[in-house]
Amino acid sequence: MFTQSVIKNPSRSLRDVAKASAAVTTKGFVLQYTNGLAVQGDNGTTRTEVIGVCNKTISAVDAETVVPVIDIFEKDVWIADSTNNSNAAHNGQLMVLGANAGLVNNTGTTAAAGIVQQVGVYGAAADRKILVQFVQ
Repeated sequence: MFTQSVIKNPSRSLRDVAKASAAVTTKGFVLQYTNGLAVQGDNGTTRTEVIGVCNKTISAVDAETVVPVIDIFEKDVWIADSTNNSNAAHNGQLMVLGANAGLVNNTGTTAAAGIVQQVGVYGAAADRKILVQFVQ
């Protein structure tokens, strides 16, 4: 899950984005555009597809056609769950999403297609939480 840690914009910016009525969303997960609609990201999500971070969990039975999204601004810092233990030696590395849109895959090497850059660690290494900024 992604949680805002440092907000560089004077205020948090929320907006509603269209989604398919059956599309499931999870609060704190990265959303991307697919065919013009919001869906949860995956490990193939590219920076240009990223809409922002979902601000509401919606199930398919809710049949909602919009989802609130937290906009991403340059220099905002997010606390993100990571696939592996956190490691300060990974600071500066670019990373892709992991097994789901709420997880960053921190492999210890920079990913050319990375959508976030690690800028720090959060808590104990075994907590698997890192500080990231979205690549602009």
